[in-house]
Amino acid sequence: MANNVSEPSVSAVVVLDHNGERIASKYFIDTLQTHHAQTQFEKALLNKALKSTSGGECDITVFDGHIAVFRGGQDVFLFVTGDQDENEIILVEVLNALYNAYASLLGSVDRGSMLDRLDDVLLALDELVDGGVILEIESSAIVNRVGMKTADAGGGGSSAAGGTPLQAQTPKEALLSLRDQMKRAFNTGGFSS
Repeated sequence: MANNVSEPSVSAVVVLDHNGERIASKYFIDTLQTHHAQTQFEKALLNKALKSTSGGECDITVFDGHIAVFRGGQDVFLFVTGDQDENEIILVEVLNALYNAYASLLGSVDRGSMLDRLDDVLLALDELVDGGVILEIESSAIVNRVGMKTADAGGGGSSAAGGTPLQAQTPKEALLSLRDQMKRAFNTGGFSS
């Protein structure tokens, strides 16, 4: 007898600021692969979040065949969505893992901290979910893996070849560093993760 039980999965993870500007996102379903579809989806998510009275706690909403769980930071919203048949408790656990990992990595879950350390924000997303498959829901494990990747990369790409931290660089220095890194990546046959 065949069992019809499926592995829990996520259709999208989105981080938006209070103005609806995307900070980070990962989409795992075909209907959300175009920029237009993603933008419309993000607007709908933000509208639901702005109408919420959850006060920084997790909230759950259902719309357009999706379950969305979300939580607000200081001036950002984190969203984890799944199919309408997905277990919302699992989605909440994924959301809490992401939120707690960001709080631990950044000190504060806010737009400025996230943009300053976008490399860590994206690495945490990669450690949380891949291809819609939930990889980890323990925030401390996510933080440790991000820390290991940052150390392996010599600072996670947040410092220039000369060792100057990204935050201490002028915009021109940062662009020159990026150009040099891209040249090295193209010369070696691709980008490394």
